[in-house]
Amino acid sequence: MANAPGTKSFPTSSRFNKQKEADDARQMFELRTGPEPLTIARVADEMGCSVFRVQKLLNKYTPKLLEKDANAHRDIEVGKLDLLEERLWNMIDEDYYTVSNGQIVYMDTGDPVPDIDPVLKIMDRILKVMERRSKLLGLDKPVRIDATVHHADARDLELMEMMNEGRAQRANR
Repeated sequence: MANAPGTKSFPTSSRFNKQKEADDARQMFELRTGPEPLTIARVADEMGCSVFRVQKLLNKYTPKLLEKDANAHRDIEVGKLDLLEERLWNMIDEDYYTVSNGQIVYMDTGDPVPDIDPVLKIMDRILKVMERRSKLLGLDKPVRIDATVHHADARDLELMEMMNEGRAQRANR
C-alpha cells in the first residue's frame, strides 16, 4: 500500500520521538549511575551522540526517572558533594605564595611570602559544600519557638506609663 503524498513510511510522530528520547535518557542515566559510572563524555561515546545531547536529556529526564526514588537522587547528589569536598581538602594542603608582577615575593630571609587568601577561599568553598549537603539531607530544619502573647488593656498601659514615669523621676534625682 502506497503512502499518501507528503507522508513518510516510518514513525515520526511526536509520541514516538518522545518515547525514543525517554528510552535514550534512561539508558544514559543507567550508564552514568550504574555500578561503574561513566563520565558524560564516555556516555556520549557509548550512545553515539554529542555530550550536549547527553547533558540535555539527563537534565530533562533525571527528575522523572528518580521521582519514585528520591533517596537514589539524594545519594547521587551527596556523592557529587563528597567528590568536590575531597578535591577541596586536597587543594588546601598545597603551599600558596604571594605573587607580584608575575614573580613570587620573598622575605629578607629568602623564604617565599605565604599567601593565605587561596586557603581562605578554599575554606569558604568547603563551607558552601557543607551547607548544600546539610540542606539536601534536611539537617537545617527550622527552629520551633514557643511564644506567648499577653493581652494588655487600657489599665495595663496606664500602669506601665506610670511605672516608666516613676523610673524616669528616680533617675533624675
